[in-house]
Amino acid sequence: MRELGLPLIKKPGQGLAINVLARVDLSKHIGSRPGNLHWNIQPDIEHPHWGWACIARMIKPWHEWMFIFLPTPGADFDFNPSPADYHKRVQEMVGDPTLPITILDVSRWYINEIVAEYYASPPSNPNIFCLGDAVHRHPPINGLGSNTSVQDAFNLAWKVAYVEKGLASPRLLATYSPERQPIGAAIVARANQGFRDHGPVWDALGVLAPTPAERMASFNELKAATPAGKARRQALRRAIETTAQEFHGLGIEMNQRYDSDAAYTGDEKYPRPPLPEDPVLQYQISTYPGSRLPHAWLNTKEPGLKQISTIDLAGHGAFCLLTGIGGEAWKEAAGTVGAELGMEIRAYTIGWGQDWEDVYFDWERRREVEEEGCVLARPDRTVAWRSMGMVGDSTGKLREVMGSICIGTK
Repeated sequence: MRELGLPLIKKPGQGLAINVLARVDLSKHIGSRPGNLHWNIQPDIEHPHWGWACIARMIKPWHEWMFIFLPTPGADFDFNPSPADYHKRVQEMVGDPTLPITILDVSRWYINEIVAEYYASPPSNPNIFCLGDAVHRHPPINGLGSNTSVQDAFNLAWKVAYVEKGLASPRLLATYSPERQPIGAAIVARANQGFRDHGPVWDALGVLAPTPAERMASFNELKAATPAGKARRQALRRAIETTAQEFHGLGIEMNQRYDSDAAYTGDEKYPRPPLPEDPVLQYQISTYPGSRLPHAWLNTKEPGLKQISTIDLAGHGAFCLLTGIGGEAWKEAAGTVGAELGMEIRAYTIGWGQDWEDVYFDWERRREVEEEGCVLARPDRTVAWRSMGMVGDSTGKLREVMGSICIGTK
C-alpha cells in the first residue's frame, strides 16, 4: 500500500481470531430465539487457550455456521489445533452431542485497527483507487464491514463512469478519498471500541478468571442476595447498556457527511448543523449538501397503485432533482441543463396533485426547503445541493451548480 502512495495508519490490534466453518443443523435450538449472531461463553468447563469464547454466526439458516473463536485474553498465539480439536470445541459450543457436525474450513485472521491515510493516489490527481478491506480493517462489531465497502464502491463508481463518458472532469475523482476516508476512519474506531466494550461484560459475568471454580463462583454471585451479588448485577447492567452503541448504532451508519467539491454549499446561509448528542446511536436526517438523501414514502395520486421511497426516485446512474408545488421551473431547468450537458437529470414534483403525493407529509418534514425549492441528489443518492426556494434564473443556477459539482463539465 505504501508503494502505491497509500500509507496505512495502524493502531495496536486486538489479537487473533479463528474462523471455523461448520455444517450443523441447529433448527430445533434456534426456533424460540432466532438470530444470526450468538455469543458463547462456557465458564463451567476447561477450555483450550485458542477457544476461550465464540461468536456463532449463521451463514445458511440454520444448518451452516461460522464459529469465530477468540483466544484467552493475554494468551500467546503459539498453538496449532488439530481437526479433532476444532470438532470437539465446536461440539462443546453447540452443546448437543446428538447433532452431527462437519468442519468445512478453518482460517485465522487478526483483529486489526487499520485505515489508509488516503484512498486514492496521488491525492490531487489520482489514478489509483483502493476501497473495501484494502483501506479499512477492523473487527465485525456493528456489522460495518460489507456496508462500508459497498458504499466505497458506490461513491467511486458514478464518478469513474462520468469521467469515462466525458461528462465530468477527472478532477471529480479527487473527491473520492476526502469523502470516504473520514468515514472509514470513523467505522474502524467504532468497531474496535465496540469490541473493547465487551470487556466489562465479561468482567461482570466473571468469565475472565483462570479456573472453572473461580469463574463459576463469580458467575453464581449474579443470583446471590448479597451486597456483592447486587453490585455484580448492577455492573452487568451498566456493561450491557454500553453495548447499545454496537447493537443500535444507527448513527454511525447513517450520519455520513461528505465535505468536498462534489457537494455544493455555496447557497447555504448557515454552517452544517452539529451532529446529534450521541452520533453513534442517533441519526440526524438532513438535506444539507453532503448528507444522505432522506427517505420518505411517496404514493401515486390513486391510492394503492404504487408506493416508492425518495431514495428509489434517486440513483440509477443519474442526478435527480426533487421539488414541489411552485417549483415547476426547476423541473424545466433539469431538462434544459441535462440536454446541454448530455446527461440525464431526473426531476419530480412532490405534493398535492403532483408527480408523487406526500400522503403522510414525511418529505415535507424532512426536506428542509420550501415547496418551491429543490433538492438535487447525486447518482450515489447523496445530496449534491439544495435551494431553499425559487430563484430568478433557475436554469442558470442549476447550470452553475452542475458545473461546480462535475468540475469542468463540457
